[in-house]
Amino acid sequence: MLAGLVLALLLAEAMLRALGFHQPQLYEPHRQLGWTLRPGAEDWYTDEGRALIQVNSAGMRDREHAVPKRADVYRIAILGDSYSEARQVPIDSTYWSLLPSGLQRCGFRPGNRVEVLNFSAAGYGTAQELLLLRLMAARYRPDLILLQFTSSNDVRNNSPELDPTENRPFFLPDADSTLRLDTSFTSRPSFRRRLSSPWRAYNRLAPWSRVLQLARAAMLAMSGYSRESTIAVARAGLDEPALSPPTDPRWEEAWHMTETLIAEVNREAARLQAKMLVMSVPWPAQILPDPRAREAFAAKVGVPDLSYADRRIEAFGRDHGIAVLTLAPRMGEAAQAGATVLNGFGRHLGEGHWNPAGHRVAAGLIAEALCAGVALQPGTPQEAGADSSTVRAAPRPRRLTPRG
Repeated sequence: MLAGLVLALLLAEAMLRALGFHQPQLYEPHRQLGWTLRPGAEDWYTDEGRALIQVNSAGMRDREHAVPKRADVYRIAILGDSYSEARQVPIDSTYWSLLPSGLQRCGFRPGNRVEVLNFSAAGYGTAQELLLLRLMAARYRPDLILLQFTSSNDVRNNSPELDPTENRPFFLPDADSTLRLDTSFTSRPSFRRRLSSPWRAYNRLAPWSRVLQLARAAMLAMSGYSRESTIAVARAGLDEPALSPPTDPRWEEAWHMTETLIAEVNREAARLQAKMLVMSVPWPAQILPDPRAREAFAAKVGVPDLSYADRRIEAFGRDHGIAVLTLAPRMGEAAQAGATVLNGFGRHLGEGHWNPAGHRVAAGLIAEALCAGVALQPGTPQEAGADSSTVRAAPRPRRLTPRG
């Protein structure tokens, strides 16, 4: 019976491999960040595009980097979500991998070798990016912090009332105009299960066994997970309320929280004597090659244009001395000029994350902005909380209205 069971498992393993089935498990739970990429993880990602994902020993989708920094090295730390983790494209096609050569061509920091370190993880909001800067990225002594802002989901990700993700830290307002870190997710059964010995054993064995991956897929399906529905959400990834001034108090509070956290990342940059640049990632519809398709999408969701979030972040940056690079206008021009779709793959062109063409255009625009002197001044030091669990709330911004 034992021999028969082993033979059946081996046959099932061989069949699943022949069929090309795999479900990569690239992440592991983290008591402060919620989840992180698993150091040393490696697998193919095929839900969008196709790329080999390799996670370095520090838990970054990046090449290996020494923690000590040489005197002739200029370091750029990327803090972002799935757009910057960029598992849809090979590592050599990512914007952060292309950025050093672009900066070298335009003479940025002559005499220094530019090193770009990618600390991003899919699904992260600004709160997690701030915590990641404090917990990990600061040790690498970055000279520039490139904070990615994605209006299509970052605002929701920073609100416990709007975000459906259970295992995520949030900052919550206190009565004294400070914000406190809430990591209550660590006490939830769903998170504690992921720290259990059986789950850890599965994580060690699953990369080598398609049978175990199939078992996990079956359990997820029983709990309501669907591969196709998840891919659809990833391709869309859009929060339409972020396209217009908020009428729901929860969305206004989520915006204020996001702006507060961006200001705190700027204060952290000042403590590190680093510069900071906020990079605003456009909605896929903002950079479709055909302007009529962009207008049709705006009309469909009931807004006069798709740039409210960009204008709000730009205004906040001006008010707080924070450099902001809005990619949408120039990426839209590039897409139109080359009749090139910069988001999506295959039959899903125009949806989801950047494809290799999108990463190339983004890398060129970031390099151009940095070479033109954007973010030349270090962040402005401001009074902050007494410890890393609190931050000071940003002033309420002036209201913006969509272009009419």
